[in-house]
Amino acid sequence: MRLKLMMETIISMTSYISLILPGLILIVLFFILIKPDSNLRIVIYIFSFVLLRDAMTPAGLWTLGKTDNLLWIRLSRDPLFLVLFGLFSLIIIAALFFFDRENRKYLIWFKNSKIYGMLNGFIGTLIIVLPFFLLYKNIDINLRGDIVNPGLIVPMLIFAIFGNFFEEGLFRGYVLGFLKQRQTPLAAGINSGVIFAFCHIYLAVTVTDIGLPLLLFTLWEGIIAGLIGTKYGIIPSTIAHGGAIFLLSSGLM
Repeated sequence: MRLKLMMETIISMTSYISLILPGLILIVLFFILIKPDSNLRIVIYIFSFVLLRDAMTPAGLWTLGKTDNLLWIRLSRDPLFLVLFGLFSLIIIAALFFFDRENRKYLIWFKNSKIYGMLNGFIGTLIIVLPFFLLYKNIDINLRGDIVNPGLIVPMLIFAIFGNFFEEGLFRGYVLGFLKQRQTPLAAGINSGVIFAFCHIYLAVTVTDIGLPLLLFTLWEGIIAGLIGTKYGIIPSTIAHGGAIFLLSSGLM
């Protein structure tokens, strides 16, 4: 049984890597030949993230859908993949922190009170999912991604928190830090959410056909995470973002 699960994971990862490899090669060439400055590197990090995220859909590593114009999310049923991808995301953000010294100043893990920051992160999770909690009551779970195997709950939590830690490092770290140099903290927090939603356009209208529901969700989620991130830092915004994705994808609502 374990061997079968490992083989399924290897097949999934091989398919995924084959999809992203051409793009990764071009990204490496860009860094070697262009030698981008600190601001351009942030743009390339975000493009790289979009590549890694959007390739998950054709590789079958997650499923996004809509029922009655309401978004639903389901993650891979491969627990090993979920854990490995979460850890891989953690390694990426750690590598960016250690190797990109010029932009390290933007990666503020906590700001102000850690306790209040984490508390606001949990509150942010609830605010993000509240509309779905109310609207999902009218839609049978079998019509919005089906019931999730309880054995996947912990791997999904690892994937949601660590995967979105990488994403928050980009948008509530680099992007927010860049914007704060030019705008008030409040405006920067909101606009980091707008940019976050903007980076989901391709996923919403080309990779999938979900369209407006996905863009509205990412705008809502991004602004809330942005407001938390601008006041309390990346880890609290990760709790809000990752917690929301976990609740939406785990079938617990």
